[in-house]
Amino acid sequence: MTCQADPVDRIQGAQVRIYAVDGKAVIGSGFLVGRREVVTCAHVVTHALGLSDDPPEPPPGPIFLDFPLLAPGQHLTARVARWHPQDDIAVLELESDPPEGAEPAPLVKGGDLWGHPIRAFGFPDKHPKGVWASGIIRGPIDCGWLQIEGTKEISYWVKPGFSGAPVWDDALGGVVGMVAAAESDPSVKAAFIIPTALLSRTLPSLAPAPRSTSDVPNPFCDRGRINDPARLFDRERILRELRDLLAGSNSVSLVGEPQIGKSSVLYALYRTAHEWFPDGVVLYVDLQGVLSTEDFCAEVLEGLGEPPGDLRALKRALRRKRLVLLLDEVEKLTRPAFTADLHDLLRALAQEPTLALAVASHRRLVEVFPPSSDTSPFHNIFVEKHLGPFTPEQARAFIFDRLQGTGVRFTPHEVERLVVESGGHPARLQEMAYALFEAKRGGD
Repeated sequence: MTCQADPVDRIQGAQVRIYAVDGKAVIGSGFLVGRREVVTCAHVVTHALGLSDDPPEPPPGPIFLDFPLLAPGQHLTARVARWHPQDDIAVLELESDPPEGAEPAPLVKGGDLWGHPIRAFGFPDKHPKGVWASGIIRGPIDCGWLQIEGTKEISYWVKPGFSGAPVWDDALGGVVGMVAAAESDPSVKAAFIIPTALLSRTLPSLAPAPRSTSDVPNPFCDRGRINDPARLFDRERILRELRDLLAGSNSVSLVGEPQIGKSSVLYALYRTAHEWFPDGVVLYVDLQGVLSTEDFCAEVLEGLGEPPGDLRALKRALRRKRLVLLLDEVEKLTRPAFTADLHDLLRALAQEPTLALAVASHRRLVEVFPPSSDTSPFHNIFVEKHLGPFTPEQARAFIFDRLQGTGVRFTPHEVERLVVESGGHPARLQEMAYALFEAKRGGD
């Protein structure tokens, strides 16, 4: 059984952005459900056409839209094909084929979805290019919609501009509904979605194919660096500590044994930079693939949008920006191809208020770069943070979290065996749980 695809890859071929009649102001979202069919909220269509109320009959005006994650700016037109304002559902038919790579959203239905992690992409005020929101599902309300909630202190959340967006369920690996409304009180991170079950009752052609446990992706499939921050489990505390230190211009050394999750944590800092470092630049560099000082200069300058250059050009560029530089596999800087001049430059810049470094290593920096060495760039200027294995409680919670919505269950004895034999090491725990999951459902 193959590993579940990145949700961003699965959604980008279906996500739609809907515009006002001027073709400029962004009104809301929608998503592709057939070759030329797009589903959205009826109130999004009404707003896009400048109407004051939902008309009883399908409005005739053209709807302007594009696929922002696939072909931004390639505007298409659509007409209302099916109109259910009482359910706040509308189906649009594109007047031409969607862009290459467009694919219908993978719709799924679940039973009890309480606690399932979800995400959606929408276009709130001042963000016409779109932002991601993540949270969890709660329960149904009396009209059949589902309540969802944001769980992070610092993050975007569903608000006007998300209406019509597909809601991706991380546990089921598919779209479980469409955003319909947001809580009007900005202090309350709650919103409401029309579940796939209700969409399919109103529009039978949208009914997803039935799923068995053999169809459900194995949830223990993360290998190497996790590129999706939402897939990280119980790392909020260390992320919060690192964000606070780096935003305050402190340089940080993240230390932990191989495959413990250091790369994933650094990359999560990079992917969420807009949340905690909005006034500067955050750049991630994996030194595993950087071969020399010249290569390092080229990598960083390119990441900063600067032309190629040497160490002098790098120094000028770094001093012009407020920057957090995340260096993964920092042990690689001890290789002969990296000059002492690069080491000295990094040390000097790390002590200036415009640059903060975060470096990940298997050993403490005092061991990687001994203080007695002439090439030690990092001695005594870093706040040291350690990343360890899961506690037994965290490991159990991780297993139960990943199993939600799959239809597969591990016995208490099996869970304890995984916890003890893995020692809480995330990579070993994933590998062992992956094998058990396949065996439990009769996978290959």
